[in-house]
This record gives sequence, structure tokens and C-alpha cells, in this order.
Amino acid sequence: MKSFVSISTKLIVLMLAISIASIAVTTGLAYNFADSVIKNNVKESLKDESETRGQTISSIIESRITKLQSFTQNQVVQESFDVLIPGLDDVSFHNILEEQLPHLHDEFQSFQLNEFEAGIRDLQIINMRGKPIFSLNEKIDPITYIKDNYKVNDVTVEFTQDLDKTRLMNISLPILSDSGNQVGVMIASMGSSVFDNILLNRFGLHETGEVYLVNKNKMMISESIFFENTPFNQKVDTFAVSECFDNGRNVEAVDYTDYRNVDIFGYSYCQKDLGFVLLTEVDESSILKPITELQNKIILVGISLIVIASIVTFILSRRISQPILKLRDAAKELSSGNFDVRTNIKTNDEIEQLSTSFDDMAKTIEETISAIGKRENIIKQQGDILSKYFEEKRESYVCLVDLVGSIKITKTLNAEQKKRYGQIFTDSVVPIIKKHEGIPVKIIDDAVLFYFPASKDDDALSNMLDCCLEISKMDKELNEKTKSENLPGMAYRISSAFGIVNEAKTSDSSLDDIFGEPVNICFKINQYALPNTTVVDNSVYEKAKDLQFKFTKIDQSLIKDLEYTVFILSSK
Repeated sequence: MKSFVSISTKLIVLMLAISIASIAVTTGLAYNFADSVIKNNVKESLKDESETRGQTISSIIESRITKLQSFTQNQVVQESFDVLIPGLDDVSFHNILEEQLPHLHDEFQSFQLNEFEAGIRDLQIINMRGKPIFSLNEKIDPITYIKDNYKVNDVTVEFTQDLDKTRLMNISLPILSDSGNQVGVMIASMGSSVFDNILLNRFGLHETGEVYLVNKNKMMISESIFFENTPFNQKVDTFAVSECFDNGRNVEAVDYTDYRNVDIFGYSYCQKDLGFVLLTEVDESSILKPITELQNKIILVGISLIVIASIVTFILSRRISQPILKLRDAAKELSSGNFDVRTNIKTNDEIEQLSTSFDDMAKTIEETISAIGKRENIIKQQGDILSKYFEEKRESYVCLVDLVGSIKITKTLNAEQKKRYGQIFTDSVVPIIKKHEGIPVKIIDDAVLFYFPASKDDDALSNMLDCCLEISKMDKELNEKTKSENLPGMAYRISSAFGIVNEAKTSDSSLDDIFGEPVNICFKINQYALPNTTVVDNSVYEKAKDLQFKFTKIDQSLIKDLEYTVFILSSK
């Protein structure tokens, strides 16, 4: 009878718990259902506004791009590039340009008047050397070259702000010759405030609805209905903006926090290639306002029922909680390492059975831990006789041969092709190294690190130099192999340095790795080598300058911030 009463009490507690859970779930579902109904009603209107306004702005920008592209093919513009060839000296270039400028101005005025309805604030035409050929607002200096990053290979759109706070849209286009070669760049600047009429129109929006633009720098580039002076002053680093510029995706009917740190419901129209994302957002509190009162009532009733059920459950559960608490405390003792803890609960029900199982488990763990401790002592003693790692210092000639641009080249290859591409490289290089008595240390897919320990007769130096020269001449054979297997061609750079290296070895004297200053220098000067050539540092040059090899010093005027004295190795 005692066991029956205990089980019955527990069933009552379980039923009350289920009732509380049911009330909570019902309350939550009612809240979410109302939320879903309202948002579905708002969803379509926000979608229509986002797509309609976004497509309108995109159409305007694309129309301007098309007309500017047509101007790049203007006959006078093309003829200017034909006569203003890049090889002209500054004086000749300026003299010819003086003859061309009136024609360019006339063509631009005609284009602006007859074909391009949007007012252009500034327009520049620049050749591929950075020499201005035409500028709407600035006088062209005969010896001035553009230093900014003006070169573009495709149409780019950028939203910026001028010094006078005028919002601008800059469109940069490549100018192509009749043969399809790029001969210059056209940069047109025009006001972007024309989009305000599209964005600030309140039709189809809720009271807190807002439509605005953000550029690739995550700055608002249009007016806000909530704040003043927001263009290019308000950072908008929200979920929808990141999805557009990081992943190129729109967001549709998504809840997130906007630039005001307010929860909103919104859509985005992503035009990453055109330099903007259009956001259509409405405050979540605004669209949920009609159901707030209903939700509050549901929550109030749910809380009342949960409180009542909790009180009843608490009273009943007190009668059975003590054994469970004792089990809990015993479990904590066991987890802290006290393996001799025992519960010894006597309730004549399932909890007593659980207590017995727990005590048996604790006893088993205690015995197991004791056995493990004994085994650990044995393992520790055996560890003292394991092979030990040691290092040996040695003067050596260290070399590195590295594929040029391998990461970019292999992006388009599948796993099997990448493996074969690296295999062809290493299978060609390693035999040459071993042929000249070199020691390969690290063989990676796109690089091989090897070295020649110094000898008294300095044969290692000659062997190293001959090895590097032979590798530098194998490019033809190497590319024939890649071509026969439909793989990209290869180019590589070789570098060498001399000094003391640490040879890391295991107890069986097998080489594991090398490291030291010569290794670091090899990796640093490798970038200065031209494809399929060898560069050496000053330490190698001083030892080899009297040998039958040719060394050409790299002038610091050719390479900015050159940190090392570097020589190009070649045969005499």
C-alpha cells in the first residue's frame, strides 16, 4: 500500500507538470499564431514595395550605364586614343591633346544635351598610364598623372559624398578599342538625390515603414524618416546588409534589429554589382500593435494557471523530493571524486531501486579508478625509455623552390587534378635535388624545402648552385607534362641562403625538420625571384662570387622596401 501511495503521488505530480507544460505551449502557440497572421498580411505589401522601388532604382542606374557605355564608343573619343598613344613624351602628348580637347568638349556637350538627361557633375577620361585626356571640371596638367586606383576592368558603381555634402553616384567604365582591348577608363559623377522621391514616398508603408539605401561600405546613402543628416553619417551593419554584401543574397520577411537597435520586420533588394542594397522595413511593434492586447490577456491567463498549478505541484512534490535531493547530492560528491559515497535510500519504490543502482555504480567506479591508478604507474615508468628528440646544429645551404600563384591556379581543379598537379611538380624537382646530393626536407604540393650541408672542400656550394640552375631550366619539360594531362602550366621561383641550421632528428638519426635563420631568409627573398629563376642572399654570394657562376645584384630602385641584398643566379 505504501508503494502504491508513493507512485500515485508521483503520477499526480507528473500530471500537474504536463498541465503546466500544456498551458505554456498553448499560450506560446497562440502568441506565435497571432504574430504569424499579422506578418503574413504585411509580407506581401513589403515585398511589392521592395521589389518595385528597387527595380526602379536599378533601371535608372543601368540606363545611365548603358548611355555612358555608348559614349565610350563615340568616334571622337576613340580617335583621341588613336592619336594620344601612351608612348608619347609629355610635351608631344600635351600638344596633341590641346587639338583634341575642343572636339571632346563639343561631343560631350552634345551627348549631355541630346542623350543623357541626368546632369553630370564631373566626367574624366583617363588612359591606361593614368594620364587624363578629358576632365569636365579640372584643367589638365601636361605632366600630371592620376595616382588613385582608377583602373577598372568592368563597370563599377560607387556612392560617395562630395566635400560640399552633395551625394554622388560615381560610375566607372572601361573604354575599349575597336579590337576589344582596353585603352582607358571613363569616370562619371552625378547626383544621387534623384532617388529620394522613390524612397521617401510613404504610399504602401505602415506608420513606421521606411525605405532606404545602403552602400558597400555599410553606410546609409539616403535620407531617414527617423533621424536627420543620415546620408554617409549613419552606419548600417545589420543582418540584411551583411547578407547582401557578404553573400549576395536578399532577405525576405525576416525579423532583425535595424540601425536604431529597434526590432523590425523587413525585406531587402540586393544589387551588389550596382553598389547598393535597398531595405524596406517596418517596426515589429507597429505591425503587432493590433494583437498586443489579446496577447497580454492570453499571457495573464496562462501565468495565473501556471502559478496555481505550481503551488499544487510544490505541495505534493515536497513529500517525495527529499530522496531525489539526496541522490542529487550523492551524484555531486561522485563527480567531485568522492567514490566511496553511498545513498542507502529506503522508500520501497522505484526511487529505492534507483538508489541501489547508484550505490552499485559508485562501488564499480571506485574499483575501476583504483585499477587505472596502478596501470598509470606502470605506463609512467615505461615512458622513461621512449625515444627522445634531439637537435644538431650545422652550417648548410638552404634552398626553396615554390610554384608561382598555385593557390589561384588550382582553384578551378578538382581534388584528383590538384593531387596530380602537385605530384608532377615534386616528381620533377626531387630527383634533381638528390642527383646533386641535396637533402629534401619538406615536400608540399606547391613547394619543396631542401638543403646541402656545408663541406670542407665546399663541393656542397657548387652542387647547390648547379642544382638550382638545373631546376630553373626544367620549365619547358614540366609544362609539356602538364599540357599532356590538360592541366595548367607551371612557373616557379628558387631562393637560397647560407647559415647555421638546426637539424631536428629522432633517436634513430632520421631527419625530421630543419629550422633557423637561413630557412626564414629563403622564404622572405623567394618573392624577389622572377619566374623560373634563382635568387641568393649575400651570404651565398660572398662564398660563390669567385666560382664559375654569374651573379646580378637586384637594385633597390627596382623593388620598393627591399630588405635584403639579393642576387640573381645565372650561368656564365
